[in-house]
This record gives sequence, structure tokens and C-alpha cells, in this order.
Amino acid sequence: MSHRILSASAAAAALLAGRLLAAQTAAPPRLPYAAVHDPQFISVADATFMTDDDRVIGLMSGTTAKAYPAGILSQHGLVEDQSPKGPIAITW
Repeated sequence: MSHRILSASAAAAALLAGRLLAAQTAAPPRLPYAAVHDPQFISVADATFMTDDDRVIGLMSGTTAKAYPAGILSQHGLVEDQSPKGPIAITW
């Protein structure tokens, strides 16, 4: 009988120690979306999922033009990309 009590106590102590350790090493809070890093772009002809009424955030730098569809931005919240002048962040 005392063996079972000792085993239960040891199990409870191990569980408590595990919870304390987990509380001390808790992961940082996760954002409600997954940011996009270094996106891949497609040609206008291949963007058949887009319509004339869809909103985009556009960027023109020199001869480089990029469009970030609002529908995609709303799912990810943040796009980290590069422009000819350096890194940029696009958010919606």
C-alpha cells in the first residue's frame, strides 16, 4: 500500500515539476497569422485568380513594379520583401 502512495506522490511531483519547467520556458505568443518572407511573384497573365475589382498595394521603384493583393495580405498580415533600394515591409 505504501508503495502505491509513494508512486502516486512521485508521479504528482514529476507532473508539478514538468508544469513549472513548462511555465518557465513557455514559447513566445504566436501571432494570429504567418508572415511572408521573400515572396515569389508571378506575371500578370498568370494571376488568373485576380479580378479587375481586387485591391492591391502597389510598389514602383525605378523599372520594378510589384503588386501585393489585399486578399493575400489579409491572410498573412505582413510581407517582408526587397526593393531595389533595400528591405521593405508591406502590411494590411
